[in-house]
Amino acid sequence: MIPMIKINLLPYREALLQQQKQKFKTLMLLGLLLALALAALSYFAFSGAVASQQGRNQALKDGLEQLDAQIKEINNLKAEKAGFLARKQKVEELENKRFEAARIIDTLNTLVPEGLYLTAITGDDANPNNYSISGKAISDSKIAMFMRAIPSTGLFNSAELDNIKKVNDAQEFIVKVSINRPEPVAAEASAASAP
Repeated sequence: MIPMIKINLLPYREALLQQQKQKFKTLMLLGLLLALALAALSYFAFSGAVASQQGRNQALKDGLEQLDAQIKEINNLKAEKAGFLARKQKVEELENKRFEAARIIDTLNTLVPEGLYLTAITGDDANPNNYSISGKAISDSKIAMFMRAIPSTGLFNSAELDNIKKVNDAQEFIVKVSINRPEPVAAEASAASAP
């Protein structure tokens, strides 16, 4: 037998073109599916990031609301503290004033030199720290000695001669003094240094 040459008489170009078209359609479909998968993946990633950020924002908002409530409570406590300190200061002032008259009379009793006597002690309505002391003395030197002794007591700040006149062999005088009241420095300092 003679070997025969095989010849393909079928239209191979059309089959090749058909095969290429099928391959192209498959690649396009795979590309479309890949693009859809990437789009879905990026959508879920972005929506997850947005949800996460919204959660963080909500946590920050809740934290800020808690801080605002705490700040309000702190301000209320500071106001209460200031009220308590003011009341405490008033109580201390009243406590000091309670025995003030006795201290003034006792101190003046030790200051009055022989030949001088006091007739009246009056308070100043405008300034509760100021007092007027009226009296009589046998000479100006006794009044001067009395005035020099007043600031040395620690109870009085200063003494000012307001009026002096001679009446029947005696010198009538009025001396204005101011009380040395200790300032409540400790309460103010502790209030100022408190956070």
